[in-house]
Amino acid sequence: MITKINRKPLLGLLSIVCSLFFSVALVSCSSDDPHFTAGEDEMPRILNTDIPEGTGGQPATIATIERTKNFTFNLIVTPARYTTVTWFIDDEQVAEGLSIDVPVLAGDHILKIVARTTMGLETSRICKLVVLPAEGDPALASDAKSRWLTIGATKTIACTNVTSVTRVLIGKQEATGVSYADGQLTFTVPSMADGDYQLTIEDASGMRYGCGLFTVSSADYVDPGIKETVLWEGSKEINWGTSNVLISPEEMAVVPVGATIQIYYELVDMPENYHAMRITTNKWGDNPEDQVVAQFDLTTDTPNPYEFTYTAANKTIVDSREGMLVVGYGYKVTKIVAVENVGPAETTLWEGSKEINWGASNVLITPDEMANVPVGATIHLYYELVDMTEGYHAMRITTNKWGDNPEDQVVAQFDLTGDTPKPYSFTYTEANKTIVDSREGMLIVGYGYQLNKVTYELNK
Repeated sequence: MITKINRKPLLGLLSIVCSLFFSVALVSCSSDDPHFTAGEDEMPRILNTDIPEGTGGQPATIATIERTKNFTFNLIVTPARYTTVTWFIDDEQVAEGLSIDVPVLAGDHILKIVARTTMGLETSRICKLVVLPAEGDPALASDAKSRWLTIGATKTIACTNVTSVTRVLIGKQEATGVSYADGQLTFTVPSMADGDYQLTIEDASGMRYGCGLFTVSSADYVDPGIKETVLWEGSKEINWGTSNVLISPEEMAVVPVGATIQIYYELVDMPENYHAMRITTNKWGDNPEDQVVAQFDLTTDTPNPYEFTYTAANKTIVDSREGMLVVGYGYKVTKIVAVENVGPAETTLWEGSKEINWGASNVLITPDEMANVPVGATIHLYYELVDMTEGYHAMRITTNKWGDNPEDQVVAQFDLTGDTPKPYSFTYTEANKTIVDSREGMLIVGYGYQLNKVTYELNK
């Protein structure tokens, strides 16, 4: 039996469906769409809502990733037909187009996104990109002194998780005299502009690792808790009464009892190979009441600068007997400095950039690293809140054997809010020290924040 099918109703239905489809297609690609209708004479705009705004002149963090993952991002711009997008990381172009998918070395980087039209009009966004080192990556010491590089000086830095280092790059400049042995990396800092630079090391296999920001300076490092006063500077060859250096009582008045006085010197070639230093007063002789530091022989083993502590007895004779006189034979004085503690200075225990997520990502400071923190010191935790969909942020300071047991709580868990002080600070007690020493260090855990630095400060 053959059944005849009436095709007219089906053709009519098909016609309606096709009409609807093409109508939708035309609407979705309509000339009314602002992405396409904006002309090349119009200012470009970046339309993404997932690029954070910075505050206080500081760029916000666009992403925190691990070194083993590429940085990926997609951009929406208008006028789409006439705009080219260029991506820069630390002022170096790394990609072009609406999407980026690139590997990035560990460290804190500045990401700049530039949208430029065919007419030369442009706009840009600047953000911070945080790339965390992978487990087992090389790490350099993080304290401020270690990360201060004086131009032209030979620098030695403690280094872990390393078997070889063949190159050191500071920004785009390559250091010379690179060597690595016994956990110490040594190199000479190249001539370059003062500033903060990413430091990168390369091992024998050619693998490169980012080691974070370092400060390059033409000046020597000065501890923030130390005050240095230059009492005299020049170049004078010392020859007993014929040629010496006098610092008057008025000039010495700024030096407090307990300060360290440093004398920078150079040995001078003498035919008799005799070198001696004496620190006395302007009424000097062999009488003991004029000896600030009794005469001694200078050798190649004598510390340079030579240092001594300025005592109350020293101050009495310097004030009463017309100043401090540096005499001797066979050396040249170049500088005399008084160094005093003006604290309280902060000492860095840990520095980096780690997004805290309970057991998955936290910061441990070992008992050895905590050994220098005295009871009564103030510990500071520098942090930033991270945008979390659930709006939950919490901090807990515990030990490496942490749990909910009260004996492991250095600071019990609390919620972090916009009102929580930055940095968060607490006093390191005897009870804290006992559990940190016995339970494998101090561990900083929690959720929804990025830890940037942990320091301690001695209280007066």
